[in-house]
Amino acid sequence: MNRRAFLTRSQPVLRHTTARADLTPYTGPWTADRAAHLVRRTHFGASRPDVVGALVAGSPDRAVGAMIEDATSRPLPDRPRWANSTTGNGGDNIQRLYEWQRAWYAEMADGGLREKMTLFWHDHFATGQAVYYHAAFSVEYLTFLRERAIGPFRPLLEGIGERPAMLRFLDNDQNQAGNINENYAREILELFSMGITGPDGSPNYTQQDVIEAARALTGWTVDEGRIRGRFEAGRHDGGNKTLFGQTGAWDADDVVDLIFSQRGDAVAHFLSGKLYAWFVHPVPNAGVVQALAGVLRQTDFDLEAALRALLTSAHFYDSAVVGARLKTPMELLIGLTRELGLTPSQDALERFRVASQSIGQEVLNPPSVEGWPGYDDPLEYRAWVTTGTISERRGLADDAVFGSDVFPTYDPLPLVEQVSDRFDPYRMTHDLAAHLLAIPLSDLDADDLAERTVLDGVPTSYTREERQGFWTEIIVSSESAARDRLRQLLSALVNLPEYQLV
Repeated sequence: MNRRAFLTRSQPVLRHTTARADLTPYTGPWTADRAAHLVRRTHFGASRPDVVGALVAGSPDRAVGAMIEDATSRPLPDRPRWANSTTGNGGDNIQRLYEWQRAWYAEMADGGLREKMTLFWHDHFATGQAVYYHAAFSVEYLTFLRERAIGPFRPLLEGIGERPAMLRFLDNDQNQAGNINENYAREILELFSMGITGPDGSPNYTQQDVIEAARALTGWTVDEGRIRGRFEAGRHDGGNKTLFGQTGAWDADDVVDLIFSQRGDAVAHFLSGKLYAWFVHPVPNAGVVQALAGVLRQTDFDLEAALRALLTSAHFYDSAVVGARLKTPMELLIGLTRELGLTPSQDALERFRVASQSIGQEVLNPPSVEGWPGYDDPLEYRAWVTTGTISERRGLADDAVFGSDVFPTYDPLPLVEQVSDRFDPYRMTHDLAAHLLAIPLSDLDADDLAERTVLDGVPTSYTREERQGFWTEIIVSSESAARDRLRQLLSALVNLPEYQLV
């Protein structure tokens, strides 16, 4: 759909859009379900150790602070051996890309908030390997985003146009004096900084601004041998340009300066909307977005400050927000392994790579420069889960639980012992549901699920205490049979509609 067209469409009215519309800090009890909500939204899935760590922190402020500290101090993953060179061999190049995608999936499982923010920037500053081709450019691009994932926004906007991946993807390496190409100039205004219109519907820029920005952005080329962008003064238009009503011999740095000095409020509003969509919901709460924009303006566009304000707010923990968003493919794929306590093999990571294409989120190859519509399109975010993708999403979950050609047979007892009492089938089912689902089951539904899985076959005439005794006998006398029943329970849980929510 044309990106300008959707701005005029009506948006659905959801409960969170009418909930408390400011960034008042959350002061309620810091419970396991709230800690799990924070982890689910800031990581890929809620591993038990991460939830415990967030809960032990004692408050959302301390938990978020620890996540940010980890994100900013975490060492970068090893670069592939081929990262400093390109290849003309198409087969080798695509295998390099696959290797780098698998490496990112593995880092998502361990990298916490840094990797969640790196994927945010990949969606925001979207590029696609299918266009820029060289896998080595993917490494340079992703490393740039990782190094600046949490911090000031300005260095990201300044530097993204110098990445070989972006120069090729949006043709700015073809942009030169006397023969301008508007692609990158248009997107640095429309998608990367301020959006088409401000909150009041007035335009943020004109077509003439795009032309003048394109002139200012001339001169950049790609140095393939050194995997970097290179400025060539002879290709740059050094004449005067008028951008946002300001005239001068502007260059690329000046374009960024003018964006912040002349359109700072628009940038703050646009970026706060993107952050809200990423961490809360694609349908915005206008008041919270406005308040978050204020934080960005007051802190010179510091992402750390914005994240602290949003992730510790009462709005973020409102019941209308918890479990209100569909899981993205990455949250499903990576989250599944983290929630079950699995370390995926290279074969499993390759399965994820292939599956990500069919369920809608191949990293390093988003569908367009707009990224994935499931993140921030108020009317198209439901596209993550369709009749075409739900069977594969559930099939992947079952493969992880029961084992397959890429997953070993799963032993559920360690997880059960982490979250509950292995001898109480009813409590165990309730606790596993709370661990795996953003929206908890009612006690009645959890009891019913226990009786259909781990207690299957128990005569209906038995009392609750006799049913518990039946399970105790199984867990004591035959752990193998108990594991089989627990796998049936886990399969039932990950196949519930609620498991598709985060």
